[in-house]
Amino acid sequence: MGSLPGMVRCCFRHRARVRAVALATPLTLALLLAGCGSSTTTTRRPTATPSATPATPTTSVAPSAGDWLRFGFDPARSGVNPSERAISPATVGGMRQRWQVTLPDVADSSPILLRGLRVPDGSTRDVLYVTTRDGRILALDAANGRVLWSHQPRGPKITHSSPVADPNRQDVYAYGLDGFVHKYLAGSGAEVTGAGWPARITTMTQTEKESSALNLANGRVLVTTSGYIGDATPYQGHVVSLDTASGAARVFNSLCATVTRLLAPGECAANRSGIWARGGAVVDPTTSEIFVTTGNGPYDANRGGTDYGDSVLALSPDGLRLLDAYTPASYQRLDENDTDLGGDAPALLPRIAQSKTPYLLVQGGKDAILRLLNRRDLSGQGGPGHTGGELQTLPSPGCGIFTQPAVWTDVSSGAIWVFVAGQCGLGAYTVVTDASGTTRLRAAWQAADARASSPVVAGGVLFAATSGSVLALDPRTGHQLWSSTQASAGGGIGGIHWESPIVTGGVLYLSDEDGHLTAYGVG
Repeated sequence: MGSLPGMVRCCFRHRARVRAVALATPLTLALLLAGCGSSTTTTRRPTATPSATPATPTTSVAPSAGDWLRFGFDPARSGVNPSERAISPATVGGMRQRWQVTLPDVADSSPILLRGLRVPDGSTRDVLYVTTRDGRILALDAANGRVLWSHQPRGPKITHSSPVADPNRQDVYAYGLDGFVHKYLAGSGAEVTGAGWPARITTMTQTEKESSALNLANGRVLVTTSGYIGDATPYQGHVVSLDTASGAARVFNSLCATVTRLLAPGECAANRSGIWARGGAVVDPTTSEIFVTTGNGPYDANRGGTDYGDSVLALSPDGLRLLDAYTPASYQRLDENDTDLGGDAPALLPRIAQSKTPYLLVQGGKDAILRLLNRRDLSGQGGPGHTGGELQTLPSPGCGIFTQPAVWTDVSSGAIWVFVAGQCGLGAYTVVTDASGTTRLRAAWQAADARASSPVVAGGVLFAATSGSVLALDPRTGHQLWSSTQASAGGGIGGIHWESPIVTGGVLYLSDEDGHLTAYGVG
């Protein structure tokens, strides 16, 4: 898909209802993962609003200037690089293709980047890392796309994973098709073995895969699992939390959740519940709690069971205990119609001081509905095992959601924005709180007919990719500032599935379905 005709259709807030839309597009492949959910030993959280200052550190140290350590930039997956200076609304129109290389296989995910890294030849380079569908981890020179090192742990089928770098800038973690997460020295590519590494995250590589991007916070690599296209069982979506030093694993199974280890084939009667959203596990910056959303499958927690299909789950920082859950009252219909709640991972909003519910999240899904939830009491009923409780529901910007929203605070006004890419549109919402302290999302603008990637914000510019082009938009209005299809951009891109850009140091990097990795820069 090229640039967006007409670009923006403003103020779509008056739509009265959501209509089901058939996903007869090239991106129908995004339906390849289904899901379902369950729980484990639960710990009730206090319903009182906790202090805004956490008792313990909640995420790893801030990245060095210019580093992009993971999909979504930070552990909360905000999609915002707040330190970008070279790119701005004034300079973005001058972006031009710097290089384009062909990878050994498609990297159906996003790259990550470490700046100023010393490599074995003694030079200092900016280094990109990508995971390809065939389970390869590639390290590339960000100046020209030349491969510096690579590994390919062998195994069946495919992955859509994205690697994660430790803020210590020494280690990079990536999933291999062998069912393990591997640890590599960032500069040399030497694999770290022993003391629990590589770390197994599934026993069922024929039917269960790591699909989402890896995350890392508080010294733990966070991994989620799902199934393959066709939903062949057995697979039970789960979260594996790996100690970066020892590789020791803590496991939360979303089905048969009282079992706190990796499930063996046939061990759990329930199936599916894949945690397959691009964001996978997201981390609350104020509490270190881990949030995930499951896809289709059995739900019985409201009847005393332990299955949490189509649910938002809040886990303890170590990833072992279920603290809270939200399940829509329509969970049965979602399961029957294959309209996973878990089409995206929770988008965490920053603290809203004037709100009665200052800690919120936005949850989208394949049903084309956005739900605003109180992440300190997801169901409004004081713990897991309940249905309903959303503070607001409203239409998505178009069809189902398979991407991760970006959450941006406009420093010039203090306004909080949420950018959501659906299968049929890219839309912007503002967060508004009335005099009574009630907070709601308000639709601001929508780009017409845009099937876009997970959006990102850098230098006050909103970026998203569509099949054939990369777009730069004014985040406040949706007005197009630049496109890779314009003659001055120097060349375009291929198709887009789950690929999404990163933007840092004046350069945008993006992979595509043609197996390319492309860099566009200013200056």
